[in-house]
Parts: sequence; structure tokens; C-alpha cells
Amino acid sequence: MLLSGTPKTKFYHYGLKAGLPFSVLEGVADTLDALDRPTDYHRRREMAKSVTRGSPWKGYLTREMGLTPFSQGDIPGLEDIHLLGQKVYRERKDEIIRSSRGLSEYNPFYFILHNEDIIDYPEFVEAAVTPALVEILSDYLGTVPRLQHINMWMARPSEGVYGSQLFHLDKPDVHFVRVFVNVFPCVAENGPTTVLPASLSEPARKGSEYERVYYSEDGRLSDEELLKYCNEEDLLTLPQEEGAGGICDTSTCLHFGSRCRSGERVTLVFTYALAHKIDGSPTRLLPHPPNLTPAQEMMLDAS
Repeated sequence: MLLSGTPKTKFYHYGLKAGLPFSVLEGVADTLDALDRPTDYHRRREMAKSVTRGSPWKGYLTREMGLTPFSQGDIPGLEDIHLLGQKVYRERKDEIIRSSRGLSEYNPFYFILHNEDIIDYPEFVEAAVTPALVEILSDYLGTVPRLQHINMWMARPSEGVYGSQLFHLDKPDVHFVRVFVNVFPCVAENGPTTVLPASLSEPARKGSEYERVYYSEDGRLSDEELLKYCNEEDLLTLPQEEGAGGICDTSTCLHFGSRCRSGERVTLVFTYALAHKIDGSPTRLLPHPPNLTPAQEMMLDAS
């Protein structure tokens, strides 16, 4: 794995192997990343201060939890986006199943939508950069992040547990925050996203030596391993209703999803990342709505 890994992956692998704490390695990497693009780094931090000053959304997502569930209608701009998701699902489902798009021995769900498909559905971009989300994410991260991906995932019944059905983090060195929206109701047997809050994930990560597992092995933890460090009742599941969902720091909170045993789980997913931590600009594939605010343009790398 490491022979084909990125320089940053190797940095973490060998640093951890040498006994350096992940927090130290993360601090060094973050400083170097910020120095690589200092102007954009500081512009985004100043913009975050501007958009969150007096914002009613301050504290909506906290560091202690790293997760905020929401009901349908709670967040302006997301009220009806699941209805468009339902339309797209009906249009594309059969084709996606025939092609097995996204499904693999490592990935337990289909990709109904990826960035390259959003050109036909600009409403998804408008929802992903709605002002409430810009303020929530800028407040939580202390910077205006970049919208990385717009996806719609479909999980169907499967046996066993593998891939993202096991507890894991998403790129802990990058810092992803994801917004999950149920396209249809998602009950327990459909495989909802299940999360260990940030304050409880921290000791579980230390106890399981998760960073070593991530950078030297497959980055997955079994239920048995995780439950050595927390209780089953500590795990939180996102709301079941269509149009409901959650905002989750998936690089900090151990989580799993798509353990579908009957029916389907269809989820709209917006993924955001710290702009200075990722090279390239996937948002070039997305339609850019007119009349964006400067912060929205920054979230789309359009400024």
C-alpha cells in the first residue's frame, strides 16, 4: 500500500511507526499545507469570521459532538432537496444497478450520482452551498471549506460486513465534514449512518491505535474492537424520516453506514474539506449557480 501511497500517507505511516503522536504529525502537516497556499488560507479564515459574525448558526455543530442530526425543514435550503433526489433515483436506478456503478468488494453501495452527473441537476449545488450550511461549516472549521463532492448513494441488502460497513474515519489528515440527507425514510434494517460522537471517538481511537490501523492497515475496526472502548448505547443513528439527516465530521467521528439487510438506503451526500488540505478542484465539474455570495463562490472555488 505504501509503495503507491502519497507522500503524505508515507509521512504519517513512518512518523507513527517512529512513535510520534498523530497530533504532532497532523500539526506539522497542517502548517506545511497552509504555507503552500498562504493567500487562500488566510482569505478563507477571514471570510469565515465575516460570515459567522452574528450568525444564528454559530454552535450548531460542536467539536464535542462532531455530529448534529436535523429534521426535514430544519435547515433552510435543504427542505425539499430529497424530492429531487427521489426523482433522480427513479430516473437512474435501473441503469445504475445494471452497471453496478460504485459497487465493489471494497464498497457496499452504488453511486447514483457523482460530481460529473450534477451538470443536469444544478439544484443540488444550490442546496450544498445554501447560506445556512456556509455559516455552519465555516463556524465549525474556522475557515470556509471547499465543496468536494455531491453524491447520491444507494445501498441494497448484503450479507456480512465489509468496507464502510465497518467503523472507520474518512481521511483523518484531510478533515472531511459530510451532510447526509435521507432521500427516502431510512429505518434500522436499511442501514443508516451510525456515529460515535467526537468526544467518545477520541479515546476509542487512542485505545485501538486507530491511526496506525488507518495508515498501516485497512483503516477499519470491527464492532468487537470498538466496543472495548465505548458502549453500544453511545452510538447515535441519524433520524429515519425522508428529508432528515445529519452533519457529521467523518474525519473525527468513528462511524459506519449501509449495513442494509432489507429494502434500500438512498442518501444524498455533500462532502466538504479544508481547502488547503486537498490538491485539485473537483468542483470544476459542477454547475455554478448565478448570484453567489463571495463565501459561496469560495466554497465552489469560483472566486
